[in-house]
Amino acid sequence: MEKIEKEILTRSVSLFNRYGLRPVTMDDIAKDLSISKKTLYKYFANKEELVRKGVNESFASISSRMLALLDYKDGNAIDMLFQMDAQICVSIEEHDPSIQFQLERYYPEVSASLEKRKREIIFRLMTENIKRGKEEGIYREELNAEIVSFLYYSRARLMLQEESFFEQSKWSITEIMREILIYHIRGIASADGIKYLEYKLKNNS
Repeated sequence: MEKIEKEILTRSVSLFNRYGLRPVTMDDIAKDLSISKKTLYKYFANKEELVRKGVNESFASISSRMLALLDYKDGNAIDMLFQMDAQICVSIEEHDPSIQFQLERYYPEVSASLEKRKREIIFRLMTENIKRGKEEGIYREELNAEIVSFLYYSRARLMLQEESFFEQSKWSITEIMREILIYHIRGIASADGIKYLEYKLKNNS
């Protein structure tokens, strides 16, 4: 990606985050960058392409942090789950529900593509986590990885949709996510896994 193309993308994402996807026009972007519309259109055919590439750029940063957990070596599968949850909490806290709404309404194909990639990453991480947990003897051997992955993904998606609950709640997103995670682990852990979870909670309280 050329330097000017990168700058256009970065500044456009900044404008979208500040004013929303719908109100910002190609004229606004060109004016903000002090470039001509001809130059802008040289790199981006239209606003939808800018939105799509902006979404891809933002998602790449989040996904790289998540996928790095596939090589997690600082603990067992339960420790890995806590790290996954921490990354999801960061994503939720950075999430702007109004941008999500506009993306779904005005750029449905971009939104659908983004959701598909989110699901793929969470399913990949959870499948690997469950496999690892079984090998370590801390997850129940009979677990159905696909069903558990779907439940975990659905929980993460619900958290992004229930912004109004967080605004009215006396608990922080981190506190709520932690309770749900503990609930989740108790459902998938073996007896040894439960013992380790209790140990971890006691020593990290």
